[in-house]
Amino acid sequence: MKRNVGRVDALARVVAGVAVAVLAVAVAVGAISVPVFSAVGLGVVGLVLVVEGATRRCLLYRALGIDRCPVD
Repeated sequence: MKRNVGRVDALARVVAGVAVAVLAVAVAVGAISVPVFSAVGLGVVGLVLVVEGATRRCLLYRALGIDRCPVD
């Protein structure tokens, strides 16, 4: 599968993924309370964002036909 996520978008996904993963750990240890999401759900979202950013491939972009990567 060819890359479809640009560098800036990939960096933003990795940074956001790490932030969400840190939030998931904080929820898991009870440091903060997030009423809508569980720690597992936040962890999964954070992991998906980091993997998409690191590989520069997004399945949703592919399904929608979006290509934000100028060069493969």
